[in-house]
Amino acid sequence: MGIERITVVGAGTMGHGIALCAANAGFSVVLNDVDGAAVDAGLAQVAAFLDAGLKRGKTTPEGRDRTLALITGDPDFDAAVAGADLVIEAVPEHLTLKKEIFARLGERTPAHTILAS
Repeated sequence: MGIERITVVGAGTMGHGIALCAANAGFSVVLNDVDGAAVDAGLAQVAAFLDAGLKRGKTTPEGRDRTLALITGDPDFDAAVAGADLVIEAVPEHLTLKKEIFARLGERTPAHTILAS
């Protein structure tokens, strides 16, 4: 079984950057954050980064569109992690928060899901 769907929990600087890299590599990515506005901001940052790359000749319009098409955002934790093959946690460095997230992931992800931080 291979990795097809990746969920990134946390849409801040690290989270949206990880989502961008995964989508650039051809993976389907769901960007999740408890704050819907943070999800929207993360997706906007990804689009801005790709737009800047397009202006500098680092990507093509097709490449930009292909990458953007592979990333979706979802503030619903359960929906975002359901069916994920890999979940990458990228929340602030608060041990209690990370423990809570991993406990929830253990309950809500399929048995084959790889959990990473």
